[in-house]
Amino acid sequence: MRIRLTTAIRVIPALLAFLFFFNGKVLQAQRNGNNGLSVFLDVPSYIDVDFIRQEIPVVEYVRDRAQAHVHIMMSLHRSGATGFTYSISFIGRGVHQDKSFELSYWAPSSNTSYETRKGYTEKIKMGLVPFMAATPLADRVAINFNKTHIEIQDADMIDHDPWNSWVIEVYGAGTFSSEETRSSLHFRYGVFADRITKESKVRMRPYGNYVQRNYKTNNGTITSVSVRGGWDSYYIKSIADHWGLGFFGNIFISTFHNLDFSTEVSPAIEYSLYPYEEATRRSITLSYKVGAGYYDYVEETVFDKTEEFLYGQALVLSADFRQQWGNIRAGLTGFHHFHDFRSNRAELSGIFNLRILEGLSLNLAGSFNLINDLAAIPKSSLSLEEILLEQRRRASSYQFSGNLGLSYTFGSRITGVFNPRLRN
Repeated sequence: MRIRLTTAIRVIPALLAFLFFFNGKVLQAQRNGNNGLSVFLDVPSYIDVDFIRQEIPVVEYVRDRAQAHVHIMMSLHRSGATGFTYSISFIGRGVHQDKSFELSYWAPSSNTSYETRKGYTEKIKMGLVPFMAATPLADRVAINFNKTHIEIQDADMIDHDPWNSWVIEVYGAGTFSSEETRSSLHFRYGVFADRITKESKVRMRPYGNYVQRNYKTNNGTITSVSVRGGWDSYYIKSIADHWGLGFFGNIFISTFHNLDFSTEVSPAIEYSLYPYEEATRRSITLSYKVGAGYYDYVEETVFDKTEEFLYGQALVLSADFRQQWGNIRAGLTGFHHFHDFRSNRAELSGIFNLRILEGLSLNLAGSFNLINDLAAIPKSSLSLEEILLEQRRRASSYQFSGNLGLSYTFGSRITGVFNPRLRN
């Protein structure tokens, strides 16, 4: 028996409407019957939620924020080159709506993955205590303090840091692969030297990359070599709660970008609409950068240059909101060279993760670039081999990408059962 298309068109909207109505009634009944503490984990994909659920089994983990008494939001921020700071926001809902605060956990790069997940899970335990205190769960909670007695010989040594907040990481890695018709070799190395305080942050980073690929054909072996490296550095000074000043300097070489050597220096200033201490939850910033650079090209460019000095300026507007209703991140950048205003670039990007209704989420992401500032494009034509192996950058006046997703989840409100059997 065949179902006509017109019949299906009538039935599907009615079915969806029924699911929304039925799901809402069930969720309301579930909320009314819950005497414990329900938690919604709004965390990135790299957070081990199974470990959190296993270590904190006394609460209910729900699949939608509207079903929760506590909305936990987590974000990750790099702390220099040798660690990450996990910002954990606890947002009360319903009877707990007057409770909202934030804790943080710093994970040094020397941590194992177990130590890191144990660290942020302990912070979550600590943050849930004020919410549990007003529920029957209070009888199942015990608080222990680690009491450590330290004898201090000299009070001046309490805050002494022989490294003066400098943290240094040296890294190097190599990968290779080979099969009958092709092989590849990749080396990378570098140093991060960072000093971060509340007043300022400094970075010095030399680095290098070498990639070689070999392809066997009927006419012999084709070899592609790509070299990239340089030096990144900056000094950024905090000014009050809304302003920051910075100075950027870098050296860059790249066979792909037709740069035998280049160096740039750029002072910058930034204004934040909200205080910087709120940056983990909401941020709108406007920054201005002006700079000068010297460029020595591998090959003569389409503008008949083998080397040149260029000057330019950039204006960047960015917004980042991480709230209970979802996440929004957007940025708008404008840049141009001073010698020719037609040599410019405009970039627009955005990521939107919105919870429209209970269980219904919309995900949007996209970027669009207008590119008119590629001063280093080689004058000579690229061979088919160079194009296919992406050995050199090609001229382009625009670039865009995007994705769209819609999801609807319904069913049991509880998602906290942890079962590790047959994990792949």
